Amino acid sequence: MSLAACWVLRELPWARVIGLLGGQRPWWTSLAVLANALVLPLWALEWWRLAPSRERPPIGRSFEVVALTSATMNTIPFFAGEASAVVLLVARAGLSRAGALSVLALDQLLVGVAKLAVIGTAMLLAPLPVALRAGVGTLAATVALGGIAMLLLSRSAGVSWTPGPRHAARAIAFVRAWAARLEVLREPRGLAFVLALALGKKALEIAAILAVQQSLGVVLPWWSSVLVVAALGIGTLVPLAPANLGTYEATAFLAYRYLGVPADTALGLAMLHHLAFLLPAIGTGWSLLLLRQFGAIRTRPGEVAASTVRS
Repeated sequence: MSLAACWVLRELPWARVIGLLGGQRPWWTSLAVLANALVLPLWALEWWRLAPSRERPPIGRSFEVVALTSATMNTIPFFAGEASAVVLLVARAGLSRAGALSVLALDQLLVGVAKLAVIGTAMLLAPLPVALRAGVGTLAATVALGGIAMLLLSRSAGVSWTPGPRHAARAIAFVRAWAARLEVLREPRGLAFVLALALGKKALEIAAILAVQQSLGVVLPWWSSVLVVAALGIGTLVPLAPANLGTYEATAFLAYRYLGVPADTALGLAMLHHLAFLLPAIGTGWSLLLLRQFGAIRTRPGEVAASTVRS
């Protein structure tokens, strides 16, 4: 951390922030945590539907994979969560590597579309801060190009491709297998369903932020939460730190300052947002791991009894 950053942290009104957080309303904070927790079942249902029909796992297994992926994404930075998602989809959900990569690619496309929907709504309600406008074009171009490429590849799944050089044959075969598993792009109803789930996850994020505002007694128009979610969608595109610590708070802080919220209140809101998000995002996955370990111990009573007799 630079000396400038340390100086900024030192100058923040921490005493007032701590006092503000101490006066939160637990009921509203619990609702914020619950709203963020409900994102996981929607995410699990989305991945279940995105999986190729012949490889589709049980919905419970899909929830387990999503919970563990969320915990990893919010623990280790630099796209380690995405890599772990592929491993989990193969090892725990039983998907092929092509199927796992198709789920991940479609999920990222849906995340981008949902972010653009929130940003577009925010722009209709209020002008975006200048610092965020540059990121909107980059995100829109990335989503558009990725979506068009994936749509074209999914439509070409039944077309015979020229084998090409020998060293490229395996790569071409894998791309064909991956494209064939982009089934949802060829099914309008399925595509509408998963898009509704992606938008539902964003709606829950907005509801969580509204609950945090109520918890701290901050009176703002309802669309302020849309603007904050839009800002976070741009500001946290690249995971530079575990759980986007610092980046998340700074983005939310700047969004609230743009809305005219005092610095201590803006920082308190940003910190409570992130805490209400991280509790279910990390806690659910680690809880499942602990329960699995406990279950593994419970299922070996014979070993325990044998060791007792030997002793």
